Amino acid sequence: MPLGDSGTSSGSASSDPARELTNAVQRGESFSGNERHVVYQNIAGKFRDVSGITGLDLPDDGRAAAFTDWDGDGDLDLWVSNRGAPAVRFFQNDNPSGRRSLTIKLVGATCNRDAVGARAVLHFEKEPSQTRSVTAGSGFLAQSSKTLHFGLSNGSTIKNLVIHWPGGKAQTITGLAPGKYRIGQGAPPQENRPQTPAILPPPSPTAITPKRTFFAARPPIATLFSRPTETTRRPLLLTLTSDTCADCTAQLTAWRTNPPAGVALKTLSIETLKRDDPERLRLLQIAADHPFDIKGRPMQTPLSFLIDANDLLCALYRGPIDPATLTRDIANLSLDADRRRATSLPFPGHWTGGSPPIARPLSLAEDLLDAGLLNAAERYIEHYREELEHDEIFPALLGRLRELKAKIDP
Repeated sequence: MPLGDSGTSSGSASSDPARELTNAVQRGESFSGNERHVVYQNIAGKFRDVSGITGLDLPDDGRAAAFTDWDGDGDLDLWVSNRGAPAVRFFQNDNPSGRRSLTIKLVGATCNRDAVGARAVLHFEKEPSQTRSVTAGSGFLAQSSKTLHFGLSNGSTIKNLVIHWPGGKAQTITGLAPGKYRIGQGAPPQENRPQTPAILPPPSPTAITPKRTFFAARPPIATLFSRPTETTRRPLLLTLTSDTCADCTAQLTAWRTNPPAGVALKTLSIETLKRDDPERLRLLQIAADHPFDIKGRPMQTPLSFLIDANDLLCALYRGPIDPATLTRDIANLSLDADRRRATSLPFPGHWTGGSPPIARPLSLAEDLLDAGLLNAAERYIEHYREELEHDEIFPALLGRLRELKAKIDP
């Protein structure tokens, strides 16, 4: 099937399968049919499906698996990459103590230093041999550890290890016991003590607050909401509530007693918007979804938007707002781009990228077109035309808008 537009531009209104697929994923639909991970156990050459009992059968649209002894305890742990979220999962293998293994790190001399292409065969006195190969690439955009891992039973007695080096002679090593070794081409084995990465405990619920997001890139949303006249040139906290939401009632009661300083308040009822202004509700849904590259997800109430005096979306809160957090966010509205980027993350770190991220109004205009809100898209484009004209995709955006309007009113 032709893919039509590649998704790098505004595409055609009549045929854009790539855009349709992207929109489906943004709505939370599966990229490939909610396929669960599958795990098979090799039992004497026959494979048994053990997906459920391993706990790995997650509907994550998985793409690759990488095996490595990440915690250095002698058994293989697992990293899995996915098409959707979470993009990466780590599964720590905590086998009962007493299990044994042999791990070999090969270092080439006359062949490549990583010994890619080498094949190691471990022979036992009374058990079938095991064969491992050093590979570069073990899945889609994935690489398992190049350290070879051999699992040993409690009664295993190692006879020898035969290494077939790429383009070189075979090397036979005897006298190995369970453990970790580094073997250079043509050299005797040496004990290997690799540095073990730290396994951090899961973050506590109080360490990270996923229901509040302070944006480094602030999208302009002036035409997506109706600002009260008396709030002009002031920060605004716009909150969506529901008649059946106990948290909403508690939040509004707290604000009536002790309103937050430095910000104007406006509340809107979802039920009222559904009845009187359903398009406005859709626009606010798009404003909430856009920074996260998602679409049409269920709206949790209370849902609050912190908007600065320039009508830029600065923060989003799902659920009740901690007063101290709100006070801090209001004080940080005037931060420069670098400090805003540092403040936007819930943990410290070192930046490897260059300039701080900036919002791209054109992508929000495309979200409006994707939603079929052509009049709203046109208002947004006209309001932010001066900024949009600097985007190289802007002519294509206008072309797509014309095509969509012509389709409705030929």
